[in-house]
Amino acid sequence: MEDLQQKINLLEGGITGTPLDEDDITQTMQELAAGGMPAIPEEMLAFLRRYNGFLYDGRCIFGIDNRRHFLYDLLGENLAADNPEPANILLLGATDMTYIAWLNEPKRYCIIDKATFMVLHKLKSFNDAVEYILKIND
Repeated sequence: MEDLQQKINLLEGGITGTPLDEDDITQTMQELAAGGMPAIPEEMLAFLRRYNGFLYDGRCIFGIDNRRHFLYDLLGENLAADNPEPANILLLGATDMTYIAWLNEPKRYCIIDKATFMVLHKLKSFNDAVEYILKIND
């Protein structure tokens, strides 16, 4: 995660969400569970504690804003999406054409098409997903 943080910190013009506390995370996790959605994976939670979302050049990693002041709120985006498998797919971020998603089964990060929800790329880790979606290594 530290390597990813260094790369993110070099992105000029990136915008983060407002600071989080554990109550915000707990409330969101409870609302996800109540909605039948997967829990936020631990790697994503570590990212949220540090950045609480990240917006850069039209690409974003969703944050948590229980007051719904942050446009790319993880819970709000998941509730609004036309997700065919909300019990298995948790949306974590987006570009104009794709989502970063956590597939609860088989416990994997993926890039999926927004229109079809078809898996386009399977990724090894959350860091790989963030680097891919933010085009950090391009």
